[in-house]
Amino acid sequence: MSRRRVREVILQIIFQIDYYKEGFDENAFNYMEEQNIPEEEQTYIREFVEDLIKNKETIDETIGKHLKSWTIGRLSKIDLAILRVSTYEMLLREDIPKKVSMNEAIELTKRFSDEESSKFVNGVLDSIANSRDE
Repeated sequence: MSRRRVREVILQIIFQIDYYKEGFDENAFNYMEEQNIPEEEQTYIREFVEDLIKNKETIDETIGKHLKSWTIGRLSKIDLAILRVSTYEMLLREDIPKKVSMNEAIELTKRFSDEESSKFVNGVLDSIANSRDE
């Protein structure tokens, strides 16, 4: 399974958790079994999602600091989920280069959102990446 497909699954789980406002529980992972995702990828996805949820407050604070004339509450749920996944990778995953995370986020935005959102997401992530480099 490609890394891009793994990110899509992670994104869909994060979106589902936020959209249904159920909070995090094991039911969020049912999607993986429905999609016949191999066990190794399921383990990676589960650990990724659990760690992202654990660090959600820090991730959201970081995103919020880099929104210009916006608040997290005004973002579409899919754009917010994409920003959370990429911001998590940039802040807490040293094994994923920032550029890769940003490029993948743009591709996810193009697939699941729209062209305007991809520009917006790119700007926010670029601001976060540049502040992390300082």
